[in-house]
Amino acid sequence: MCRGIMGSRIIENQYERKVTAALTPLIPCSAKLPIIVLFTDFFFKENSAIAFLSLYVLSIFIIILCALIIKKFYSRNVPSTYILELPEYKVPNIKYVLIDTGEKIISFIKKAGTIILISSILVWFLLSFSIKLDYGVSLEESILAQVGKMISPIFIPMIGIDSWQVAVSAIQGLIAKEQVISSMVIIKGLSANNMNAVSVFEGGGPFDFFTVPSAYAFIVFNLFCAPCIAAIGAMKKEIGIKNTLKITGGQTILAWVLGTVIYQTGTQIENGFVSVGDLCVIFLILVLLLKLIKSSKKPYKNNVCNYCGVCKGKNKTKGIAK
Repeated sequence: MCRGIMGSRIIENQYERKVTAALTPLIPCSAKLPIIVLFTDFFFKENSAIAFLSLYVLSIFIIILCALIIKKFYSRNVPSTYILELPEYKVPNIKYVLIDTGEKIISFIKKAGTIILISSILVWFLLSFSIKLDYGVSLEESILAQVGKMISPIFIPMIGIDSWQVAVSAIQGLIAKEQVISSMVIIKGLSANNMNAVSVFEGGGPFDFFTVPSAYAFIVFNLFCAPCIAAIGAMKKEIGIKNTLKITGGQTILAWVLGTVIYQTGTQIENGFVSVGDLCVIFLILVLLLKLIKSSKKPYKNNVCNYCGVCKGKNKTKGIAK
């Protein structure tokens, strides 16, 4: 993801560069795969592949929708001069491919491993000590629990329960998205020999309350909320701190809204409480989205585009001739 954000610097148009940097974090990266795999494998069983695919389709739809909204309300009709010249494609050398791939894998392991290790140690420390620095306290008395209880009410509309464990795990995603699962494993108290999807969500632990709607909503929240610190740093470098804060804040709000809508709608469908009014609201939302998409395709006025001035010059010449 960081490479994608940094790649936006080759775009000369400032508006297009900001839009590219804003939409890139919405793409499901490899760091989010552990969250998707863990939840879909346990809650969707034989339909896990369909659930997995639906998340990517949803991501594509949200990215297109956000792009249309930005174009509708923030576009300045600035001419675009971006041209991408594709190089000549050749069969790659196996030796250089293996060397380049090996270097990138080692680099990823070093960077991600260091972040995850430090974060895991921090989570363990906050779980093992109380505010008075007493060691060996219960989970409810730990420092992490006190911090999580402050922010856990935000997640109630999205998961249906006040759970500081879920809140803490989600916040850990700001360090690295892989850390969400690591935090859940540590809070659950699992050992290295007992780490699988079933053991995280079963056995009367802190995460056994998850249902299919809440699990899907939690995945969606982690897909679209603010990216990890590394990605935020790359955005800050490319588009500035002010725009970065606006974008990350907007992404987090978007993720919370999507998660809440999915959980509330899914719960009503699961309980058979879907009314005619709910269907009317869904239909109205679809109509508004279609109207937004249609209105974003603005036709040229007098068959003149907004880019070069050649057509305009020709039209003026024809007008004078007439």
